[in-house]
Amino acid sequence: MTSSYGRRDGLSYYETSGYLEAPLTHNDSIVIAPWTIQDYSSDPVVRAEATIGLKHVITRSEHTITAVQASALWVSAPPGHCEEGGVEVRALGGVNLPHNAFVNAEVAERVLSGGCADQRAEFTAGIHAGRHWMGLAQVFVDGPQYGDETVKAQLSLVHFDNHHRGIQLGIRDRIDGGEHELALVLSFWTEPGRARRRQRERD
Repeated sequence: MTSSYGRRDGLSYYETSGYLEAPLTHNDSIVIAPWTIQDYSSDPVVRAEATIGLKHVITRSEHTITAVQASALWVSAPPGHCEEGGVEVRALGGVNLPHNAFVNAEVAERVLSGGCADQRAEFTAGIHAGRHWMGLAQVFVDGPQYGDETVKAQLSLVHFDNHHRGIQLGIRDRIDGGEHELALVLSFWTEPGRARRRQRERD
């Protein structure tokens, strides 16, 4: 779960998102991702989105992975001539690099019933510093058909405990030349399957 607090056009906004991935087979999993925002600079003030879909790993090796994901999409405040429901198709790839570093990329196409389209991309570079620390540098691109394209950068640090639960703290801001939207980001990470496996091993 990720929460962020920032300011846009001199007014506050609060953003919350979640991500749950439940494996079905070695290469397939169900993915659920809700998102909400309370933004006093927009109308309506409260907006929400959610996706639920299936992710399939296409290739997997010691150092690389590629996958595709297809999801049902719901948005609470679509453009006037479009409906709330739609679909999202996403392509994902990751590469492990020397010195405990890695890079990931995701690109997505979202289409609502009625034809409204939205393209999104996310790029991540990270490095592990021992068992308990990880640094991340990320770029998020949002290119809606109706509305302004935004590009945001995020720098963060993640600390993991001995059960691989993580706390992430970072900052995020626009880097596309628009008005700054500096935000504080706080996330909590966990892997329930890993925790259950460790419990069984102790038993």
